[in-house]
Amino acid sequence: MRVQQGCWLILTWLLLMAGPLFAGEPLQVHVQAMEGPFKSGFVNALQAGSSDMRIAPSAERADLIIALGDDAFADSVRHDKPVLGVFVSRSLEQKLRRKGCHCAAIWAGVALNDQLAMLQLMMPVAVNVGVIIGNNSAWSEGGVKDYRGRLGLKLFKVDSHEELGRVLREELDALDALVLPVDETLFGPDSAKLVLLTSYRLRRPVFGPEQSYVHAGSAASLFASGGDLVSETLIQISSFIERRRFRRSGFVHTPSVIVNEHVANSFDMRFHDSEALRSALEVLP
Repeated sequence: MRVQQGCWLILTWLLLMAGPLFAGEPLQVHVQAMEGPFKSGFVNALQAGSSDMRIAPSAERADLIIALGDDAFADSVRHDKPVLGVFVSRSLEQKLRRKGCHCAAIWAGVALNDQLAMLQLMMPVAVNVGVIIGNNSAWSEGGVKDYRGRLGLKLFKVDSHEELGRVLREELDALDALVLPVDETLFGPDSAKLVLLTSYRLRRPVFGPEQSYVHAGSAASLFASGGDLVSETLIQISSFIERRRFRRSGFVHTPSVIVNEHVANSFDMRFHDSEALRSALEVLP
């Protein structure tokens, strides 16, 4: 009996010591994504940014899965492990959380208030600003309605490209500018021509949703660059290591910015290049 009691005491001590001992081991992280340059660059940047983690060769051998994009995020939750979605749609993350996944996400796009703050710097005289959203947009109807800044926002909810065209034709002329969220369904390459040609014809600038639109003719946009996503992911990893739980899901906190110089000049905006606008954004409260 004394021998058994002694064994139990030793076992109890070992269990108590296991936490501190294992806490010092690097977190095993598996990155789930389509193979390619973006994944390789992302993995390399993660490894360079944290000495507290190691890249696991498979999801089965990982403590944490990082999923890049919607497809990888939806597939990764089947492993029944903590999953961080990176650049994923807000609607998908909310759907998976309702199903009980142990997950969080860095949403695709940028916050509405951040994009509007940038718009105000570019167009200080703007008052009436339209916001078009769809079912899969990065911004929610409630988020737009909760805006309490000085701009007067007019919200348009659309479900199709046909309805998008109608709203642009009938409503854009009464606005000072239009700001768009990331939404691959509504504002993909097929609709860019429709949006930007209507903007050009009616002389009403478009802001957002991301850098490809700016290259095509949008005035300017904040966007989540690869570096921004890595930085935000490292913050989430650090939180997970310390507390074994994620920070709240959200957009990147310090997005990048891009300006279409030709469009900015044609509308005589306050800033005509990305560097000048970036410097102005950095001093905002």
